Amino acid sequence: MKKYILQLIVAVVIMFGMMAAAQYIMIKHGSQAGQLAEVSRQLEQSEKIAQIKNQVERAVWTTQKMVEKNLSNPDGLYTITNQLVRINPNIVGAGVAFRPGYYAKKGKSKLFAPYAYDEEPSVTLKKKKSSTPNIRTELLPFDYIERDWFKNPITDGKSFWSDAYMDQGGTSIVMCTFANAVRDDQGHVVAVIFADVPMEDVTMISDDSPSDFTDDIWLLFGLMFVCLLTFCIIIWRAVVASINYKNEKVDADKQSLIDELEKQKTVNRRLTERNIELTNKVKDLMHPM
Repeated sequence: MKKYILQLIVAVVIMFGMMAAAQYIMIKHGSQAGQLAEVSRQLEQSEKIAQIKNQVERAVWTTQKMVEKNLSNPDGLYTITNQLVRINPNIVGAGVAFRPGYYAKKGKSKLFAPYAYDEEPSVTLKKKKSSTPNIRTELLPFDYIERDWFKNPITDGKSFWSDAYMDQGGTSIVMCTFANAVRDDQGHVVAVIFADVPMEDVTMISDDSPSDFTDDIWLLFGLMFVCLLTFCIIIWRAVVASINYKNEKVDADKQSLIDELEKQKTVNRRLTERNIELTNKVKDLMHPM
């Protein structure tokens, strides 16, 4: 019995020791792996954003030249902006916003800004890249004069990237806008060409990559299972040993009682024989021959 109790104590100590060691290794390894994964994710994200921004800027600059050549044909700008959105998977909306009154007979409130966009409200980069977008072209339905993407290029004539914002035009996705100045033949800034880029898919790293911790988690579960199984086996053996010990003790007590009864019977038999012998002697003394 003492042997199994000692085994139980040793098993408990080993089990908790192995669990503590496994958790320590997991935490240490997980911390290092997590740091490496985060650095890799940031690098991948930065490269992805830089690549998409470069593609968008090139597309806008190319289209800007076409716009500047077609300033005398404002109706043709609808087709140009439509084409900019259609052939560029990273752009979900694009337009050309002119200074107020540049086309006196065009637009509302002296504002003229042909705008093309994908009219699917749930548009994403993956969807645009895998299917043909349904592009719609119309005038911008709001006053754009005070928008940063318009004010900055129209004032200093330089390219401009806006901060990320939630689109309120029906797509309800996070976007940013790239804008650049449009000049006439005299070099005057007369409009701003801009493109809307959805940022949700740009900043999102693929979820298809396998977890770095899958193998380690299974290893930890395996160690814990082995420890638990060993613990249960020793507990079972200790219980069986305890039951056997009790049975053996009961049997020993029974045997001891039986032996005691046998001894008592022997003593009683001898006493009986002695009494008979003494009785016979008394009878002989009382009746001598």
